[in-house]
Amino acid sequence: MAFFHKAEAWNIDVDRYVNRIVPPSPLHRLPPPISRFLGYRKQQKEDVGNILGAFWSLLGAFCGLAVVAAVFNNTKIIQMHHPPALIASYGASAILEYNAIRSPLGQPRNALLGHTFSAIIGVGITKLFRLRSDFEKVQWIAGAVSCGTASAVMLLTGTVHPPGGASAVLAATSPEIIEMGWYFVPLIMFGATLMLIVGLIIMNIERQFPVYWWTPLPLRVTRKRDVEIGPDGAGGLEERNEDLEEKESDEKLSQITISPRGITLPETLALSSEETELLERLRNRLAKGSLGSSQHSISSGSSANMTMVPSHGALDH
Repeated sequence: MAFFHKAEAWNIDVDRYVNRIVPPSPLHRLPPPISRFLGYRKQQKEDVGNILGAFWSLLGAFCGLAVVAAVFNNTKIIQMHHPPALIASYGASAILEYNAIRSPLGQPRNALLGHTFSAIIGVGITKLFRLRSDFEKVQWIAGAVSCGTASAVMLLTGTVHPPGGASAVLAATSPEIIEMGWYFVPLIMFGATLMLIVGLIIMNIERQFPVYWWTPLPLRVTRKRDVEIGPDGAGGLEERNEDLEEKESDEKLSQITISPRGITLPETLALSSEETELLERLRNRLAKGSLGSSQHSISSGSSANMTMVPSHGALDH
């Protein structure tokens, strides 16, 4: 029982290692017409009401699935493998990407990698089961194992996308997809990419998609100091391995600094109009000398590269 009690606290956080090599978002540096249709907003706002939401959801799902079906059914190299008219799991993806667009399960990382990992697992497990002469009798087991394994992998990699489970099952149970074999993997990736492109165009006319591309957490490249040998408290020697950026820049990257000359804040921090007005009022008071010439720092929950903003109308995040 003690073993199971300890196991409850086990956790694998791949982002702890992967995020060190993923660069911060460059969207804020792109021209506004481009960055807007990639999901970037200077100031976050509430989503549209459910009447408009229903309209955009209907339009997005129709266009997304229609584009995928049109491309699949009119591309010779794809038709050579005799795919189904439309892969069923895309229907579930359409609900997440064009309806529940703020759900973490429908963001690009989850949609693209969730389908990809599930397809790889589904095809791989199905090929193993097909080594049996009675594959048709155990085909349902292959589907169940594929879905269960895909679910576990998506959870461990932070790419949970429920339609991916359907892709894994289809790889084991759909005759057309079984015959495709490994070709199903690039095909599912291609279709998921087409749906994402449609979402970027249609959802960003009046809504915002995606909310983030990789993670809602701040991204920055981290590096580790070479292992050093130094004295410990007992008079012996110990290894010291410290993350320089974790220690030296965490505080800097999570600050808003106000001075008479301007305001410095994290680039990914979204401010409401009330918060923007408050910061500008504080800056004006400093400029008038009522609070002196010293700078004041206010902690912020988000962190990213810092940008100096000279005026109220130019506040960025």
